[in-house]
This record gives sequence, C-alpha cells and structure tokens, in this order.
Amino acid sequence: MSNLFVSIVFTIIFWWFTTIFLLRATRNISKVKINVLMILSTALLILGFTGLFWSVDKQSITGVYVGFTSVLLIWFWLESTFLVGWVTGIRKVACPKDVTEFKRAWLAFLTINHHEYLLLATLFCVWFVTINGENFIGLYAFLTLWCMRVSSKLNVFLGVRNLYEEFLPTPIRHLSTYFRKKNCNPIFPITFLGAFLINLLFWDNAFQSEIDHMVVHFGLLATLLSLGIFEHVVMVLPFQLNKLWSLGLNPQK
Repeated sequence: MSNLFVSIVFTIIFWWFTTIFLLRATRNISKVKINVLMILSTALLILGFTGLFWSVDKQSITGVYVGFTSVLLIWFWLESTFLVGWVTGIRKVACPKDVTEFKRAWLAFLTINHHEYLLLATLFCVWFVTINGENFIGLYAFLTLWCMRVSSKLNVFLGVRNLYEEFLPTPIRHLSTYFRKKNCNPIFPITFLGAFLINLLFWDNAFQSEIDHMVVHFGLLATLLSLGIFEHVVMVLPFQLNKLWSLGLNPQK
C-alpha cells in the first residue's frame, strides 16, 4: 500500500509543479524566455528518451518510475513547443465570424495541425523504443496523455462552461476564438464515461496487484488518468478553479 501511496503523491506533485512552471514560464513571454525555455525543454527531451531507452527492460519499481518520468519529460517538451508558438499550425490568426460549423472545424484544425503531427510522430518514437521491451509504462503513459489531450481539444471546440482562456500565452491567444462557451456538449459525457471506466480498471489493478512494480505501474497510470479526468470536470463546473494554479498566473501585459 505504501508503494501505491507514493506513486499517487509523486504523480500529483509532478503534474502540479510542471503545470505551474509552464504557466509561469510562458507569461509575458519574450524571445529570451522562449529560447531559455526551449533549451531547457530540449535537454529534458533528450533526458527523457535516454531514460526511456534505459527503462524498457527494467521490470522493477525503479524502472517503472524512470519510464514514467521519462515520458513526462518528453511531454514537457511537446507542451513547450506549443505554448511558445514554435509548433502549432499553418493558421495563426483568429477565427472569422459567421463561418459554418464545418468551416470552423477545418480552420481550428489548421491552427494546431503541425502540433498534432508532432504528437503522432513522438507517439511513434515512444512506441518504437518500448515495443520490444518488457516495461510498457512509458507507452501507456503517453497514450493516456495523448487521448486526454485530444478529448480536451474536442470539448473546448464543441463547448464547455469554463474555457480558461487566461491560461493561453500571447503567441497562441488567437486559439481562444475557436473555442465555444456552453454548459456542456454532446461528447463530454461520452469522453468522461470512457475515461472513468478505463480508470476503474487501472485502480482495480493497482489495488489487486501482488507484484510491487505492477502496483506502482498501475498506480501511476491511474493517478495520471484521474488528473486528466479532473481537468475535464473543471471545464463544466459552475465555478472556476483558477486559484489552484494561481502561482503560475501572474497578469500578462
């Protein structure tokens, strides 16, 4: 049980700290801040793939933590490239008014298409590194992050109550014009229920596993997916939870 508790705490702290750091690093952003952030995140990308290579054959608690953390470092680089506007899409302007829904969907995709391709290419790289190994935590963690990210994008496009536009750095602030504000949308219950049911399996495996490294394996995945579900829930609450990330939300100029 202690292994499970540590895996839960580790994931929550890592998620909160990296979210706050990226929010803070991309506020009032300048060329200097962009360059520093990208140098740092690229170093973490290299460290991430190095750790992933090392951990693929390690069926141990250490191997699971290294594989999981390595993918989070890779994801940090992906997030950085998007938030600073380096890799977004071919369209970098606001959504025109009075366009059809199909047209709005196509234009919205063009604002992020390059980053979507980068995500898929990175997913392939993670799969290629891990597919012949014995430790699949890295691949499963990346798939969890990717699926929840796709779901988030679809939901803010179709409409949710809380859009958190203030989280967007200046280079990608135009993306908010493609969002829609609604109490909810038809796919939200489907994506929420799908993630919830999968997470029940993760938690069940975490509690039922008798092998220590598998307890950690499923504990990390279950907590990560729980955080993704939590991020979905805050989209539709009748209030906002900005204070949770207040350390990273100093006013932008």
